[in-house]
Amino acid sequence: MKINLVLGHQLGFPPVKGGGVENLNWMLAKEYARKGHAVVAYSRLRPGLARTEVDEQGIRHVRIRGYDLHPNLWLDHLNALRYGLRLWPALEAADVTTFHTPFSFFLRHKKRLGICTHTIHRTPKWIVRFYSAFDRLYCGSDAVIQQALAIYPRLRNLKRIYNCIAVLPDPPPFRKRDGVGLTLMYVGRFVPDKGLQALIEGFHRSLAEFPDNRLVTVGPQLDEDGADSRFFSAMGAYIAANHLDKKIELLPPVYDRSKLDALVGAADIVCVPTITGETFSMAILEAMAQGKPILTSDFPPMLEAIDDRVTGYVTRRGDPESVAEAVRCFSRLGPGLEEMSRAAFRKVQECFSADRIADEYLADFRSLILQRTLIRQGH
Repeated sequence: MKINLVLGHQLGFPPVKGGGVENLNWMLAKEYARKGHAVVAYSRLRPGLARTEVDEQGIRHVRIRGYDLHPNLWLDHLNALRYGLRLWPALEAADVTTFHTPFSFFLRHKKRLGICTHTIHRTPKWIVRFYSAFDRLYCGSDAVIQQALAIYPRLRNLKRIYNCIAVLPDPPPFRKRDGVGLTLMYVGRFVPDKGLQALIEGFHRSLAEFPDNRLVTVGPQLDEDGADSRFFSAMGAYIAANHLDKKIELLPPVYDRSKLDALVGAADIVCVPTITGETFSMAILEAMAQGKPILTSDFPPMLEAIDDRVTGYVTRRGDPESVAEAVRCFSRLGPGLEEMSRAAFRKVQECFSADRIADEYLADFRSLILQRTLIRQGH
């Protein structure tokens, strides 16, 4: 089958820096190609990348002039529309066209694109009704399906397929603690909806009982990189005012994958205390693939990834005291931390591997193609 994979206007593909959507689709594209399907990826033209090429995976790339993320949401949407207009003439005939970009609801009208699907990558908004005519509207969790239906109950094309991660056949070796406390790590944009204020304040509270622990954040900190500069400054001021500079370290983004993996590998716990905005966290999957227990929130999509007190701890959204109690529980685990690490790896391996999730997509593509064929034949 020929699969068009249509990506957004901001980041290059294959991904060379952050971008959960791009990294997710890079894994899926490689799996589709490995399984013998023709994949054409449409993405932003970036310096050093050819306008058209076939890579070593066998994926054909078509690149279109795009735009950097704009801090003004309306201008960013305007740029997405401009990008979409440039995409229109480039889109080729295919069996399946899977969209991961705004304004796909007008791009799908181009003829001969085959089955057209769109994937929701953020918390659903009012615009979700515009996607009701797609053959399939994919959601990253059951919680997102319920959120979409609450906005537009007439949706009949929803299907939950979880995000995925490349998983090694064997768990990584457990990082033995050296008796100097735990290192907790957050990886991602520095924005309020990631729950960072509760994480920082809750970690601060836990230090009274466990003063040897450390918290490290890694990721974009400025507006132009998709973060919130004002919020970052406020949290930096909180850390300075409470003399936490040696306990909480705010690192800039690390785009070298091997270096970022090494940083995560050196941590004991990965924190994803999201308040809103996620459909199913890639950060959680990436950490579990490294055998890291997770500190997360009770934001509904998170509950489908983490088993409380088995693969991590679930806190109340935006509640510093709940975060503090989770840190205390981790700190008291002792040898139990290794079993939690093993459980996290087993779950991601059994439920969220790229190979497994790619098969789910491919099976649904085939089912949708068959349904359309039968309808055309009058069955």
